[in-house]
Formats: sequence, C-alpha cells, structure tokens
Amino acid sequence: MRVQHIGDAGTAEQAGQVANPVTWAVGDVTGLYPPDPASAAQRGLRNDPPPNASSAFQLSCNAAGFWINTARFSHALPLVGEGPSASIAREPQPFARIYRTAADTMTIEALVQVKTIDARQPHVAEGTAQVSFFYYARDLTTTTEFIHVIGLFESRPFGVGSSGVENQASDGLNAFISSPLRTVDATGVPVRYVTVGADTELMRTVTPWDQPLPFRARVTYANFQAMLARLKAGPLPTISARPEDYRITLFGVLGEVVPGTGTEFEVALGAHVRDLRLSGGS
Repeated sequence: MRVQHIGDAGTAEQAGQVANPVTWAVGDVTGLYPPDPASAAQRGLRNDPPPNASSAFQLSCNAAGFWINTARFSHALPLVGEGPSASIAREPQPFARIYRTAADTMTIEALVQVKTIDARQPHVAEGTAQVSFFYYARDLTTTTEFIHVIGLFESRPFGVGSSGVENQASDGLNAFISSPLRTVDATGVPVRYVTVGADTELMRTVTPWDQPLPFRARVTYANFQAMLARLKAGPLPTISARPEDYRITLFGVLGEVVPGTGTEFEVALGAHVRDLRLSGGS
C-alpha cells in the first residue's frame, strides 16, 4: 500500500501519515475488520475515532482498506493532476507479458466495497472522490510508461465534470488514459479501451454499497492497441504501436480524493479491497 498527500508537503502530518497504530474500528467506515488486535493491521497519524475520524489505513492478509478524511489534515498547497490517495498494488515479478497474439486479454479483478462517502453535493471539480483499477504499462523499446485508470466509483453523477468520461490526461509525470468500467461512457460514446464482461459489476456513482462486489476489467489486444494509437497521436509519439512490446509493471486499486486548497469541499472516502489479481499472458 502507498499513501500519498495526507497533509501538505513538508509538514509533520505528511511525514507521519502512517506512523502510528490505530485502535478504533476502522472497519465501520471501510468495511474491513482485521483480526484482533486490529491495531496490528491499522496505521495513521492520529488515533481519533468517529464522528470526525482521522485518516487510517489497513493491511490484513489479502485485503486492504483506507479511510481518507480531508477535514482532518492540511491541503492548502495545490497538487497537479492528483489528490490525497491510497493505492493497493502489486508488482509482477518478472513484469507481466500479456500480449503475444491478437487473441490475448488482460484481466484485473478484485472484490471492492465503497463503504462510506461523505461529499458535499453538488460538486464538480473540488470535493470529488474516486475508486479505480489502475495499471502501468512499459514500452520495452523506449522504456516509456503510461497509466490506464479504470473507474469503479465516482462521487459525482455520470456526466458531471469528467465523471464517467473516457479521456486522456497527465498526472504531471505520466500520460494516462481514464476509462469507466462501462460499455458506453457518460457522453454516449462506446468505451474503447476496456471491455466489460457479464461477470462484473459496472462503475457506480454517488452512493456507497454494503458488501464487497466483484469488479473485473478486461483489456483485450484490440483495446490495448487502440489505446496505443491514441497515445501515439498525442503525448507519446515515439512509443511502439505493438502491444507485444509492453510489460505490465504495476497494477492495483486507487482511492483518491480532490478537496482543493480550501475547506469548502472537504470529502471523506472509506473503502476496502480483497483478492486483487491480474491474469492473462505469461
């Protein structure tokens, strides 16, 4: 698990964002209840329970959870292309070679529960919260990496701001493609870079849910090839157009909030992930 920006850069908050054991029942907001003693699986800076609980992060066997509450840490400094976040990720060793033939497909799957969302409604740019699959793909011919983010949950309704829209952007370091786990995006255009099967939940918005649900994102050879064409036509003109030239270096689930630099749009997000895995290729 990687925790970022739970406090402004250079502050004791950020330096100590996972420094201390947390004893309160973080599962009440994430849905994940580690075995006793829970404090062995829970970390944060502060140990303050509800009603205004401090941020906390959980790691227990094949499950992980996060509670990010922007009302309890500083966020006065602007961030470019990102927000306070927690990522639960795995690094394949060796890096995963997925695409050998046009018949190959990559699948990322996990059981995911968004247990708690506390966001001021309505909100458009600030006060947002998202939970997504993500993976990093590396071009062996140039060593360039890009990120594909696949939306599972968004605090805004579809079509508000960029909610549910497939697009291309940058986090300041890497180019990325963002796709909703849907067959059609919020603009009514078919989603091009991820395939939805019959055995997955679809991307949800606004409302949390009461149990872990199965999400499976499939990226076919054709999906990946189309994504490469989009990136070559834009920010990454020198990358290979061949899916065979890529390796998956990291994959996981990202929980992220965007509170802005003021206090008008504080947001809190609680969720957990189980049984995260990647399959396909060799």
